[in-house]
Amino acid sequence: MCSFVAISETQSPSETLKNLILQCFIVLPDEKFETAIKLKETINSLFGLYIAENNIQKCIEQLIKEKAITRPAGTNWTLTPDIKGLLQKRTDAANTLENKVKQQWFDEISKKIPNIPTEQAWSVLRKYLAKAFRRHGIQTAALLDPSVDVAPEYSESLSSLLNETVKDHLSHELHIDAKRAISGFLANICNYPERAEYISQLGDGAFNYFSLTVAPDVAENFRKKLNSLTLFFDTNVLIGILNLHVHPHVEVSNQLLTAIRKHKFPFTLRYHQATEAEILSTIEWYASKLRARTWSTTISRAAIKSPYLSGIELKYHQKNAEKGMDVESFLKPYKHIDILLKEKDILIHRTKEDRMYERATLLNEYIDFIKKKGMDKLYTVIDHDATVLDTVHQLRSNVASSLEAGALFITSDYNLYLFDWENSRRRGLQPCTVLPNHLFQILRPFIPSDRNFERSFAETFSLPEFRTIGSGASQACSKMLSILASLKDLPEDTAARLLSNDLLINNLRLAKNDKNFEEIVESALAGENALLLEEKVALAKQLELEREEKEAEKKKLDDQLRKNEAHLYEAQQSLIKKEEEIKIIESEVSKEKERLSEDVEHERRARERVEKQNKVYICLFATLVPIILILAFEFGIYWFEWNWLIHHPNSYGLQGAVDLCIFLMTFGFFFKKNRKYFWGGSLLPVILIILQLLGGPSSLNQSTPQKQEKILQKEKSLKNKTKITDSKNENVFAGSGLQPEPVNS
Repeated sequence: MCSFVAISETQSPSETLKNLILQCFIVLPDEKFETAIKLKETINSLFGLYIAENNIQKCIEQLIKEKAITRPAGTNWTLTPDIKGLLQKRTDAANTLENKVKQQWFDEISKKIPNIPTEQAWSVLRKYLAKAFRRHGIQTAALLDPSVDVAPEYSESLSSLLNETVKDHLSHELHIDAKRAISGFLANICNYPERAEYISQLGDGAFNYFSLTVAPDVAENFRKKLNSLTLFFDTNVLIGILNLHVHPHVEVSNQLLTAIRKHKFPFTLRYHQATEAEILSTIEWYASKLRARTWSTTISRAAIKSPYLSGIELKYHQKNAEKGMDVESFLKPYKHIDILLKEKDILIHRTKEDRMYERATLLNEYIDFIKKKGMDKLYTVIDHDATVLDTVHQLRSNVASSLEAGALFITSDYNLYLFDWENSRRRGLQPCTVLPNHLFQILRPFIPSDRNFERSFAETFSLPEFRTIGSGASQACSKMLSILASLKDLPEDTAARLLSNDLLINNLRLAKNDKNFEEIVESALAGENALLLEEKVALAKQLELEREEKEAEKKKLDDQLRKNEAHLYEAQQSLIKKEEEIKIIESEVSKEKERLSEDVEHERRARERVEKQNKVYICLFATLVPIILILAFEFGIYWFEWNWLIHHPNSYGLQGAVDLCIFLMTFGFFFKKNRKYFWGGSLLPVILIILQLLGGPSSLNQSTPQKQEKILQKEKSLKNKTKITDSKNENVFAGSGLQPEPVNS
């Protein structure tokens, strides 16, 4: 970790990358390099290094500015003759040096150890040196110097690596001889200046390699020791992440998000509530422009060639040109940006704190800065920037500690970036805005190489093209020793945390002074201007090539337009006729509706009259039927001489109760709604009938003695009459010879 910090403080990775790009032209002189993608693939193939395309593009722009490479007549890139000659000379010298060192050693071991295969010994020596530089980095050259008093732990490490390498690549009987030969190579460095220079070049190769990529274990340790950090995204960055923007920062912003999620950085990703409103407003503004007319696939294919479209318009026309898409379908997903951003782990930050004074102060300072620079910016945009900037300031610590960054504001707005730097410096604070490409570069030490690091390093760092790129290893080694000395009394975990956070914070402070800051901003602006200029040239060429085709197509379009106008006129006339027919039909429908309404009303009234009449008839019928039934019942009693009922003491009461029951039952039959009440009420006369049938105490017991005597006399008279009747019957039956049946008295 100390080694990497020392390297990062010695040389910028972009300087190493620029030299590496130039070496591609030397290694493959016949290759035609036209794009950054092709150079990226070449670097990956030749040196086993994965470099982001935007970093390569940025270095190419700087090399063009430095006049190291040119692009004659807009063709492929080529090296300028001076640079080409210098690089070729360095590479040839490195190859010559390696061959000389190799031959000297072969002559030496052929005399002292004749039984060891020389080429095999050279291969083992290189593998051992690769392992030593991989483990001890830029310190290795000093550790291998026999004149340096090396600490015991380093000697043990180097000895262990030698034993391991010999054991892995040579047969057992050659182990002792190989160790003697390799130890002799290192012990005689002082006697062979070429050998010392070769080891020094290997140190430079390791330095250059480690300046471009990070070992997985080192990157992991750096990440583990990072403090948490809240990253706020500006509107322009989020629109790019949503794939609605065309800008050099779009690709690097997505790479940044991927790296943060993949390697689990302790970062919280947020966007301000004001940013959400600004995004929706921006999308709606461009949407209104797109909705203003209907876009055919043909028009969209022509539109995407225009350099004046916004990102949202361009993205729509690209999709419409591919498969046809209406504006609403294209915009529908972006009505829910909170869901789209949540899928990328970016959540909204809402604050209710009242910081009107602080915000107003910052807003006025920003407005003054805009006016001073002679720039034009909408007030709503300025207000949004000041609001988010104030929120980020609030979340950051005012303590000037390398361990507390707190929060950062990621933006693609160079003017906002410049304002924050100047304003923060005036207030004695650390700037809190950062460009996406700068942040990705800052996080490079925390992102490991995706390839097989061990093999890639062993195959690459000793290449002549790599060894001759630069010579910063000795300077970085001195810095490394200083860093180690400053941390030696601290616990290892504390030292690692300091290194990790200091590396991050120091890299965030990219500008050491005004001049350095101006260079950063100018570089960023120049990069974007170069990209725009390149696009302009490419579009001009494309327009030149397509002009003839458009001339031919124009005639076809004019003819088609005339035909379309004729068809349109016919369609308009037809539409007018259809509209008149529709009006007539609507009038007829309206009249029919009125007539139907009148018929319905008339029918309703007639139905009401019928219902009233039916109710009257039912009432009359319901009254007559029970009366008839009652009269029939009363008449039947006397017609059929129902003596029991006629002579019953409660005859009238029984007849009245039956009549009432008939009346209620009949009414219940005719009136269904009240049936339960009528039929329930009919139980009352039934109860009365039962009570009257049961009667009371015997009249004989309750009568006076005179009445009882009269009743007894009547009973005797009745018995006498019965006896007379019986005697008459006996006489009759005696004459006939029949026996009379006994009569029960």
